[in-house]
Amino acid sequence: MKRYEGMFLFDSAVTREWSVVDAEVRRLCERIGANLLVCVKFDERKLAYEIQRCKRGLYALTYFEAEPDKIADLERDVRLSEIVVRALVLRAENLTEEQLAKLQAHPAETPLTPLSGDGRGRHDDDEPRRGGRFGDRDRRERGPRDDEPRQDDDRPRREDDREPAPAAAPGDGPESPAPESSAN
Repeated sequence: MKRYEGMFLFDSAVTREWSVVDAEVRRLCERIGANLLVCVKFDERKLAYEIQRCKRGLYALTYFEAEPDKIADLERDVRLSEIVVRALVLRAENLTEEQLAKLQAHPAETPLTPLSGDGRGRHDDDEPRRGGRFGDRDRRERGPRDDEPRQDDDRPRREDDREPAPAAAPGDGPESPAPESSAN
């Protein structure tokens, strides 16, 4: 048997009590013959988008031991379950016995405290954060914008980069010939 980590998402409107969630996880594990090691409440939060008309969800973190060929049966049972919205099952190769013992000692109904780098936007330090995709780049002067050329820029310009020629005054340029009139 191999050790697995399962994160189950339950519809919080349906599962108001932890006992319902715990019973469903135990039922799913029993159906595949898994040995449930830990089942704790991870968090209850608003979902980023609706999933099966569900706006809020309760996450349950589980660790169990099962045969590798039974995981497909577990995923099928999750899809057939009416109260489980989604599930993710991964191999728990890096889980140490100390971490497992710590999780087993944690009260099941109390949500786990998130790790410091979980990406939820909570920062305890006083350093100002720079948001965005490339927020870790240093902020330096980016130079002049399109309306003024750079001083050290000696690159040749394209036609559309050059300044437009001044408008010709009447009578300065070649005039178009007058239309011929036809005499009858």
